[in-house]
Amino acid sequence: MSIKNFSNWPTIPQVFINGDFVGGCDILLEMHKNGELIEELKKAGITSVLLEKQDSSQNDAKKSKE
Repeated sequence: MSIKNFSNWPTIPQVFINGDFVGGCDILLEMHKNGELIEELKKAGITSVLLEKQDSSQNDAKKSKE
């Protein structure tokens, strides 16, 4: 059985999070653009160091304004 048959999705690469099929590159790109990808990763307990740095920078900027 091929991955395409397993997921019933015609293209590869394919992304699975915690065993659940999410989609291919086109779907992930769209999810990234609208913020859904971050939420799905958070649900799976996956955090981004880049987001942590961004949050830290935003907090520092807020503190400097106060």
